[in-house]
Amino acid sequence: MTTTRSLLQSALGISLSLAAGASSVAAQVRIIDEGTFLISRRGGPSETESFRIRVDNGLVLATGQLTSGNRRVSSALTTDSLGVPVDYKLDVRENGASTMSIAAVGRSGRLTARAQLPRGEESTREYPVSVGSVILEDDDLVHQTYFLLLPKKTTMQAINPRTSRGGAATLRAVGAESVTIGGKPVAGTHYSVTVGGRAREFWVDASGRVLQVEIPSIGLKAVRDEPPR
Repeated sequence: MTTTRSLLQSALGISLSLAAGASSVAAQVRIIDEGTFLISRRGGPSETESFRIRVDNGLVLATGQLTSGNRRVSSALTTDSLGVPVDYKLDVRENGASTMSIAAVGRSGRLTARAQLPRGEESTREYPVSVGSVILEDDDLVHQTYFLLLPKKTTMQAINPRTSRGGAATLRAVGAESVTIGGKPVAGTHYSVTVGGRAREFWVDASGRVLQVEIPSIGLKAVRDEPPR
């Protein structure tokens, strides 16, 4: 039987080699993935999330923008090659007005996150960070699911700076399953991660690029509008 560890290594082989190659060539930038997710959520409007993930000198950078009615969520996440957050910025806007902004910096084994609300309220929280064992997770940003596989571990620490929560994340490989994108089947591998009792099901291609995400507890399903290129 194929183990979770071997599936993780297989799914990440190409993406991690890109990271290693980028770290050895100064100022070299490579696009790992970019595209758009079409998202449906129980009781909510249809949503779209555009994103780009790239490698620059050994760091992985992901930017995304979620559009949901009059709400916009923009993010910029930088991690090392194992997915440990180095820098993170998040901005949530309703009808063009900022309702929350977050800035987080990872340094000396800690992630310090500062949140600011519209009325000038601020809060700061620190989270311990272990190399290769910490990932960020946010239900509103499905493209960040990509980072779940980078640590190549079945147990990690998940941090959600927006809700100021953290907890153990348990990852397991379900097996090979195809996903329908644009009416065509795309070969993929199904994984499941559980954080705080909530499961997130996701499918990736052979390069670790996310094809589909489902969070059954909130009725969320996200599928790419077209296969990765």
